[in-house]
Amino acid sequence: MNILLEKLKFTQFNVFPELIHAVSPRCFENDHGKIEEFSFQGNDESGDDKDHIKYFLESIGIENRSLFLVNQVHGDNIFILNNSDITSGEVKKISADALLTQMPGKPIGIFTADCIPVLVYDPRLKVIGAIHAGRKGSEQGIVLKVVREMIRVYGSRPAELVAGFGPAIGGCCYEVGEDCIQPFKELFPNEKNLFRSGLSGNYFLDLVAVNKVDGIKAGLLPVNIFSMDHCTCCSTRNLFSYRREGKTGRILTTIMLRP
Repeated sequence: MNILLEKLKFTQFNVFPELIHAVSPRCFENDHGKIEEFSFQGNDESGDDKDHIKYFLESIGIENRSLFLVNQVHGDNIFILNNSDITSGEVKKISADALLTQMPGKPIGIFTADCIPVLVYDPRLKVIGAIHAGRKGSEQGIVLKVVREMIRVYGSRPAELVAGFGPAIGGCCYEVGEDCIQPFKELFPNEKNLFRSGLSGNYFLDLVAVNKVDGIKAGLLPVNIFSMDHCTCCSTRNLFSYRREGKTGRILTTIMLRP
């Protein structure tokens, strides 16, 4: 299968040969030479995902592996994958918005369509994490809580962690009302650059900047925080965006430690 659009990757992660990671494009060329959209969650009319997860994983070098995903609920729960016997089907029933594991050969991932996909890695202890950081999760400090959980569970040192922020809706397009912006005004009273006034009393919120501030608050070094800087809503790249399209597909962001 020929994947169209170069798969998005963090070049800064390439210094770690033990990692495989990628962010899915919107479309690919199927075996019949036709352009097809990725449908990871049964978004087509038949409700069949057509093994698109398998296709995408194989395209980045992950073969014969089940992808571990949680039931994302826009919260701050963190799932620790540490049981070699648990199945991906069992994990998918667990409500959470972040996964952590130290187990090689276990790809983890999250779906987004404007929310921020965040990958985090501890190179010393070989711990990987995948985070779904939407507005509500960001309100609850999910990135900060993931770092604290890595400290608690694995003994990670925040200054050694690296974090990559994937494609997400930017402060250029994410317009919200006063009720949505108020929690961030209270959480970050001295960080005026996280939002700006829009029309009719609305605001443009920069969720990527919010989560970077939270990462630094958790102890990450600014030099170890990377961003793809592609706005899903207005980027020229062909990416799914709920804000732009309403009903739409999902972007898959995944990471795995090589076995």
